[in-house]
Amino acid sequence: MKSLLFVNGCIREEESRTLVLARQFLNCLEGKYEVSEVSGLSIPLDLGALKKRDQLAAESKWEDPVFDQARRFKEADRIVLAAPFWEGTFPAAVHAYLEQVCVTGFTFGYREDGKAEGYCRADRAVFFSTRGGIYSGGENKKDDHAENFLTSIFRMLGIPRTDTVAAEGLDIIGNDVDAIMEQAAGRAKMLAVDF
Repeated sequence: MKSLLFVNGCIREEESRTLVLARQFLNCLEGKYEVSEVSGLSIPLDLGALKKRDQLAAESKWEDPVFDQARRFKEADRIVLAAPFWEGTFPAAVHAYLEQVCVTGFTFGYREDGKAEGYCRADRAVFFSTRGGIYSGGENKKDDHAENFLTSIFRMLGIPRTDTVAAEGLDIIGNDVDAIMEQAAGRAKMLAVDF
């Protein structure tokens, strides 16, 4: 059975609308993948940790626990990442997690022409998010750094396709939050058909 890594970047845990949406998608995949979850993200990469990681990488000691998160990510057949939209992107803990996953020489490297080359197994990922405003179009589109950033990072890691399912306008007064969430859940279920 293929493996799916679920990166749960939902700080509000079970109260998170983003997590509700992602879990609905994962429920549609039941029996199709062996799912493992990364949650409780708070993986700081300070100077000491960075020096240790760099030294281990220079020695190609990829079995060290420092690379556990990168290894799990690298070996997954599919990736699902869920994170709320905060200040144009997502919570800092998700950024810190991605810093742990992006390891030169292990999850990606550079070719002679300077282009990045990903070494991760997954060929597809999906990003779930919920947003108080509307950022998929109009003037606010330029302020959505989450989707583009994540798609770029995943492509660098060797994942050519990243889909996004976002429920938007959830904090706009007068909007029907339940209806918006239902529409997003419908898109998630449709995506699950061929994921």
